[in-house]
Amino acid sequence: MRSRRRVVAAIALAAMAAPGTWWRTPVKWDPPERIMLEQVQGDGATGAPGWRVAGVWRYSSPSSLLFGGYSALIALPDGKLQAFSDRGARFTFAEPDGRSSSRVVVRQPVRPPLEYVDIEAATRDPASGRYWIALENDHGIHRYDGTNRPIGVRSLDGEALDWTANTGAEAMVRLADGRFVIVPEGRRAGLVFAGDPIEGGAYRLFDYRPPVPGHGATDLAQLPDGRLLLLLRNLDPAGGFPPFESEIAIAPPPQAGQEWAPRIAIDLAGRIPRENYEGLAVRGLADGTVAVWLIADDNMSIIQRTLVVKLVFDPAAAGD
Repeated sequence: MRSRRRVVAAIALAAMAAPGTWWRTPVKWDPPERIMLEQVQGDGATGAPGWRVAGVWRYSSPSSLLFGGYSALIALPDGKLQAFSDRGARFTFAEPDGRSSSRVVVRQPVRPPLEYVDIEAATRDPASGRYWIALENDHGIHRYDGTNRPIGVRSLDGEALDWTANTGAEAMVRLADGRFVIVPEGRRAGLVFAGDPIEGGAYRLFDYRPPVPGHGATDLAQLPDGRLLLLLRNLDPAGGFPPFESEIAIAPPPQAGQEWAPRIAIDLAGRIPRENYEGLAVRGLADGTVAVWLIADDNMSIIQRTLVVKLVFDPAAAGD
C-alpha cells in the first residue's frame, strides 16, 4: 500500500511540474515586470512548545519563468531574504512583515556557463558576505562574493558519491566554525567539509538517519545556539492537496564518521498551508527568539503557490 501511495504521489508531482497547461501563461524568461504580495495567514499558536506562526504570505508574478521554483533560502542583512530557484534565478526581497517592499528577480550568474542551472541549496558567511550554491545535475558547489560575482567552483562529479543526475546536494549549511555540512537527496550518507569546499579540502562522511522514514531533507540552517534546523518534506496524496507534508527537525551538527539522527521539533501539518516547502533560513531576534523563514517551490505550476512562512522559535520555551 505504501508503495502504491508513493507511485501516485510521484505521478501527481510530475504532473504539477510538467510543462504546458500546468505552467502560468503567457510566460517569458525576462525578469518579472511585477511581483505581487498578499498575506494569506496571520499570527497564531501552533500547539508545539516554543513555536508560533507569525504569518504566511504569497508572492506571485503571472508572466515570467524566472519567478517561482524556489528551492533554497538564505538570510541577508537589513531584513532581507534571498531565494534561489531550480530555473537558475535569484529572488532578493524584504521580509514581508517589515517596512520595505523591495523585490528583485535576476538570473544567477554561473561560471563556467551551464545550459541548465538547477539550484537546490545555498548557504552564506555573514562575516564576509560570501555565499555558496549547490546545483543538481551539475553536482557542483559555486561560490560568490557579496556583490554576487562568481569567485570559485568545485565539481563533485568525479567523487565516489553515487549521486544520479537528478539528485545531489539538497541541503547545505556553512557552520559558524567554518565547516560545511551537506545532506544529499535520497541518500543516507552526508558530507562534512572541514572548511570551504572551493579551497579543495577533502570531505568526510556521516550516516544520516531521517527522523521520519521516507521524508527527504530539503534545507538546513544553523540556530544562534549552534544546533541545526532541518526542513523535511514528503509526498502524501492521501492528506490533501497539494500532496505534501512538512516537518522541521533539530539536532547538534553532525560529526564525521558518526550517525546523525535529528528529531522532529514541529510537524507543520494543519499549522500552515500545505505546500512544497524547500527553503529554510533563520534570523536571531533581540529577545532571544529566532525567526524561522520557509519558502515553497511551486514547481512552476498554476495550481501551486510561492508561499513564504515566518515561524518564531523560542528555544527556552521549547524545553530542549
